[in-house]
Amino acid sequence: MKSAVLAGPETIRVVEGNIPEPRPGWVRLAVQAVGICGTDLHLFEGRLGKVDGLQPGHEVAGVIDAVSDSDLTAGTLVALEPITACGRCFHCATGFPNRCETHRLFGVTARGGMAEFLTVPAACLHVLPDGVSPNVAALAEPMAVCVRGARLGRIGVGDRVAILGAGTIGLLSIVVARASGASEVHVAARHPHQAALARSLGSTEVFESAAALKDGAGPDIDVVVETVGGRADTLAEAVQVVRTGGTIAMLGVFEGDVRMPGLPFASKELTLVGSMCYARDGRVGDFDLATRLVLEHQGILAPLVTHRFKLDEVARAYATAADKRQGSVKVQIEP
Repeated sequence: MKSAVLAGPETIRVVEGNIPEPRPGWVRLAVQAVGICGTDLHLFEGRLGKVDGLQPGHEVAGVIDAVSDSDLTAGTLVALEPITACGRCFHCATGFPNRCETHRLFGVTARGGMAEFLTVPAACLHVLPDGVSPNVAALAEPMAVCVRGARLGRIGVGDRVAILGAGTIGLLSIVVARASGASEVHVAARHPHQAALARSLGSTEVFESAAALKDGAGPDIDVVVETVGGRADTLAEAVQVVRTGGTIAMLGVFEGDVRMPGLPFASKELTLVGSMCYARDGRVGDFDLATRLVLEHQGILAPLVTHRFKLDEVARAYATAADKRQGSVKVQIEP
């Protein structure tokens, strides 16, 4: 079996290994598509600590290849909800495995899907109907991130929403905001290809920067969804964009401390909510809802997958994902 393994900063190698056997309650997937996201790039660049030996990949769609003590059947297309947790603590019992102190995330803190085969708990899988593209199915994971952010940000009917950033999370947040009832969705996008996709997904207006969005969209933005993270100054920009009494949902993964303009934040009586992955605290879990949205909108979501590579081309795939000048949005590996 071939798999991709991180081997130091900006070094990833394809190695040979044994095909894994599923333990009881687990299944083996033949991986069909696995996406590269911003967190994957940060891991690859060594910006999140030493991860030598990690098999990345948490945006996974595949076909069940072998089953051990599960009702699932071989040949079924599934999307992976890549969190495992203890299942016993208060957070797990109340639907928040993402808050469990011992939770693990496939591809980030556990062996991920950038391989020909992957074994995972059957409970982490979401079945998709025949005919769905695995490339689109793998978008269920980032869609679930956006669902979580929209729920925590309490986007509702008639809200005016601003999205800072137009990578995969920013673009999928347009779909989720519209599904949540937003009357307007304004987007700050740096690159022309991102702006074009934002328009195709239902944005009201697209601006080149947060400052331009603030001037163009007006002062009554109810919710700002921040999706950039890294070293960006987008939380400070969000404080300027959102209305008095509004909410900022932080989906971006930041490196270290970030700047927050304290007096404007306090004087506007803003609410800032952090969001991490996805949970199952609602009547419909975040990933369940995300899967439904992917199925409902699969026609307009397909163009988000801009580049596809074979596993042997993984280094080239990472380079493409890191360089938005190549027109990349979602780069996927097809093991």
